[in-house]
Formats: sequence, C-alpha cells, structure tokens
Amino acid sequence: MKRIRFNFFLLLADQVFATSDETQEKIITESTEKLSQLKDTKQKYSEQKNEKIITLTDLNKEIQDIQQNLEQLEKFNLAGKVNDPSKENTSTTESLFTSLPVVLSTSEQVSNPITDIKEKLTDLKQQHRSLLEETTEISTNQELLQQEEIQLAEKITQAQQQKSELIKQIDSRSAVVAAAKAHLGKPYVYGAAGPDSFDCSGLVQVAFAAIGHPVGRTTINQETAGTTISVAEAQAGDLVFWGSHGGTYHVGISTGDGSYIHAPVPGDVVQIATVASYSPDFAVRVL
Repeated sequence: MKRIRFNFFLLLADQVFATSDETQEKIITESTEKLSQLKDTKQKYSEQKNEKIITLTDLNKEIQDIQQNLEQLEKFNLAGKVNDPSKENTSTTESLFTSLPVVLSTSEQVSNPITDIKEKLTDLKQQHRSLLEETTEISTNQELLQQEEIQLAEKITQAQQQKSELIKQIDSRSAVVAAAKAHLGKPYVYGAAGPDSFDCSGLVQVAFAAIGHPVGRTTINQETAGTTISVAEAQAGDLVFWGSHGGTYHVGISTGDGSYIHAPVPGDVVQIATVASYSPDFAVRVL
C-alpha cells in the first residue's frame, strides 16, 4: 500500500497570544494555508479508502466462491469419487475446476487441486487481512485529520477575533488621543473638566468619556483604571503618571511616540510635551 505521510500541522501548545494586527494576520494566513493542505490530504485518504473498500468487497466475494467450491471438492474426495474418477463424476469435477479459473492454472488443476486451492485461499485471506488493516489505518488517520481540522479552524477564529479586538483597541486609543488634542491651547484651571478649561485629570476624564470609557475624576482614581506598565512601554492612549502609586499628583495621555498631552500647571495651557523634557514615573494601560 502506498501510504500518504501526513505531517500534523498544529501544535497544541501553539496558542494565539499575539499583540499586533500584523501578527494576527500572519497566523490567519498560515493557518488557512495549512487548513487547505489538510483538506487535500483528507480527500486523498477518502479516495484511498473507497478504493480499498471496493477491493475488499471483490476479494471477499472471491474468497466465498472459492470456499464453496472447495467444500464441494472435499465432499467428492471424501466419497472417493475424486480419487476414483468415472465417467459419471468426471464432468462434475471438471465443472468445479472450470468454476475456479482465477485460482488454478491447468497444470495446478491436474496436480493436487484441493491442496493448491487451500494454499490460494490462504493467500487471499492474508491479502484480505492486510487490506483490512490498511483501511483501518486510513480511518484512524481520517479521525486525526478531523481533529486537526477543528483545531485549525478554532485557531483561525481566535486570531480573527483578536485581530478585530486589536483594531477596536487601536481605534479607541486613537480616539482618546484625538479627543485630548481637540483641547490643545485651552487654559489650565484647577478642578476644571472642560469644556473651556482643564486640570490634568479633568482632561483625561473628558478624553476617555469621548469613547464611553470612564476612568474616574482624580489621578488616584485614574492610576487604578488599568494595568501598570513602564513608561517605555506606553503606547498611544495609555496614561502616564508622576508620583508614587497612591500618591500621584499629575497625569497625561501618551501619544505613543515618546510624547504625551497634558494640562500642566496654572497659567499654562493644554499642550504636547516629551518624556525627555518632563519624565513620568510610571504608566497605566487602560485600553
């Protein structure tokens, strides 16, 4: 049997924990290609199995026919008619030989028909067993392929969902930055949260409210609105803080390029500043 060797594509430990839209797209593309290859392999297995089932059916019928004729020959032998042929039984015996053209050649029929037929029957049964084992192996591989297909499909779905979530996050982050930039140049007023003036946490509150995401009013509230990260990890839409946890005194919104938007101090206006000019102590990822 010419077997198709299938290299299983999906490692169960290969989970989708990517952090970028490009990575998710790569996972989707590669998994889709593997899924296509898997389906081609499934089709080849199916064709092989169908061929073997047809061969098994034909072989099984041939074995049954030979067994029936062998039983008749043995009955004649037991009755002494085969070893002591007469005109009466010669035609019957010859008829049995004629019904087994695929089993015996003319020379084999003349030598020792029953022994030869038994040997041929043994050979056919061995062929039948081998074919049955190969068919079972194909069925097992088909089940494994089905499991792999399900896992690949789930992996693609998971990557598509995460890609969609990442796009939403990127859009939300961009929207927060855009909302804050809309207030550039407006004056700092302690305790103000717009629309014409802001303090630092008031600007943050209004920017996040623009996307329907509450973060609280004070810096203390806002520093617990997400997960703490380093300033170097800050992306657009993350918050940057000055002071220690639980004792922060200033907050801004990262633009993701080493800068941030903030409402600095009384007498100043909402503006963009760089981390190099006034460095935060830590950052928080809200979205």
